[in-house]
Amino acid sequence: MGHERYRRVDWAVAGLCVLSATAFVLLSVFEHGHELAPRVLTALLCLTGVVLLLIRPFGRQAWRYWACSAAFSLFCLAGLIVVWNQVHEEDQHVVIGKVVRSAEESAAYLAGELPPGSAPAQIPTGVYLESIRFAASNEVQVSGYVWQRYADSLPPGLTRGVVLPEADDSYPARQAYRHRDGDAEVIGWYFKTAFVQKFDYSRYPLDRQDVWIRMWHPDFNRGVLLVPDFRAYPQPWQPERMHGLDPQFVTARWQPQSTAFSFSKHDYTTNFGLGRYTDRPPFPELYFNLLVNRQFHGPLFETLVPIGFIAVLVFAALFITTNGDELRRTFVGFTSFGVISFAVSMVLVVAVRQNAIREATAAPGIVYLEYFSFGLYLVVLISAINALLVTARTPIALIRWRDNLAPRLLYWPLLLGFSLATTLSTLG
Repeated sequence: MGHERYRRVDWAVAGLCVLSATAFVLLSVFEHGHELAPRVLTALLCLTGVVLLLIRPFGRQAWRYWACSAAFSLFCLAGLIVVWNQVHEEDQHVVIGKVVRSAEESAAYLAGELPPGSAPAQIPTGVYLESIRFAASNEVQVSGYVWQRYADSLPPGLTRGVVLPEADDSYPARQAYRHRDGDAEVIGWYFKTAFVQKFDYSRYPLDRQDVWIRMWHPDFNRGVLLVPDFRAYPQPWQPERMHGLDPQFVTARWQPQSTAFSFSKHDYTTNFGLGRYTDRPPFPELYFNLLVNRQFHGPLFETLVPIGFIAVLVFAALFITTNGDELRRTFVGFTSFGVISFAVSMVLVVAVRQNAIREATAAPGIVYLEYFSFGLYLVVLISAINALLVTARTPIALIRWRDNLAPRLLYWPLLLGFSLATTLSTLG
């Protein structure tokens, strides 16, 4: 009977492996976008089935159980690394508004968005960034040049200048150059100011950010429209070549990815005091976007290394918890109070690391890296509960099995499985 039971289990596991492999192939063929979760989970299920089929963790030999536990844990760790690499390499950015890459695209967009019959004066505007620095979680300091091309055909009396509405110094007063270019006058200003912008840190430290420069013309009441000065950049516009960015551009822990002009429409419930208020359709505003990718290795490993060290210590504490004879308990120095005290001290250390993450991001919600702290809270709590159950008068069967072997076998699969599941739900 025993052999037949094992044979039925083997056939079931083999069928599971075949179904998992088939699903993995189908997902790989018909994949779209970066939907990592179904592919990674299917691969994990397939590999786990193969290991179960080969090792057959049924019987009296404990090493078979340990081999399955280690294999599943390693698969989860490999899945984490695959997801980190895939998310870091993927080319998906969120840019404000509609991206335009040529004068033709800009004209086509404006033709569809401007009110019928309107013909605002258009002023070509360009941007060149020299440096950025994240001074705080939602404040970035930017320096560079902005210029405008005023054609002789523009209405007379237009103010020369540009407004950076989201900057500390919204009106750049330092004129850098001014010259004639054919039938137009080109004026450039140097700016160095701080922008307060809302960044999304939910994927920290695997996050990407869009640092944008929003631009207005000073004459609000004259219907002036700023458009990209594409003639000042190489054509065609190639975002990955990062036009408008200093070749020696350096920023700590961030890697520039691309640049782009875009238009975004905003609906204001005021006319800024220019006459009586009347409803007006939203007006396209010009943005220059710099997309940056965080160099995640430093923040990731400076958090995961101490958390991993604590996880190893908690795992080692499980070998102290024993429901064997009293002599062995005395030899290993096991008491439930001692294990709980150790668990409390570990929780405090993890809480300090989590607080450092909160201070670094100041995010209103939970950021990705915090889930590793939550996973450690979970296994520390389970370890403390396990210590109490071991010392109970009548421990449950799971605790009595092979002298508390089950919690040790499940520790790493639970911790790494939780980490992989939260990674896929957050990043995948």
